[in-house]
Amino acid sequence: MEYKNMLQNTIRSGLLIALVLSFGLPLFAQDASTTTPLPKPHRKVDPEKVKLLIQKVEEVKHQKLREVLNLDDETSKRFFAEYDPAEKDLINLVKQRQEQELKLVQLTRGDYKDGDVDPTLQSIKAVNQQIQDRYEKLDNNLKSVITPRQRAKLLVFEKEFNRKVREKIHDRIDRWKANHPGRPFRRRGGNQPSQNSK
Repeated sequence: MEYKNMLQNTIRSGLLIALVLSFGLPLFAQDASTTTPLPKPHRKVDPEKVKLLIQKVEEVKHQKLREVLNLDDETSKRFFAEYDPAEKDLINLVKQRQEQELKLVQLTRGDYKDGDVDPTLQSIKAVNQQIQDRYEKLDNNLKSVITPRQRAKLLVFEKEFNRKVREKIHDRIDRWKANHPGRPFRRRGGNQPSQNSK
């Protein structure tokens, strides 16, 4: 019980950092218009603490996946042998897409020509296709490891997990705003204050 409380407190205190750095698993290749840039931390981050936090979050996520999918030890090993590399690939692809989306926003605000925009749009489309292809490869690889119902549960789990992550991020931003009245919350990639309020 004490370990569980420690994990929950650790996860709560640094979830935003870990999420920004590691959990953008886009098993659903979200529409670019619905994604928002994630905020920059407002203070320096200790890389060792981030690494430990990410490990703890991954442990908790793995345990929950084992429970939700009802995986035995052998199946669990085979599942995570496919899932973990795919997750890392998808995280990197989402980061690439977010960088391109940020570039696109900058292109719409600056003194740029239309010719500067098209290559960025094509790059976003290409990365979206890579995300979809990687997800399809994962799904196909998991067909020999887990049942169709388990794959469906995985899809539901990921969607719910990502929803909770977004809620935690928004809650963290709202708390920051409440504790720092008059100071705008700055988002990644720009000095514009967040106009997004609930």
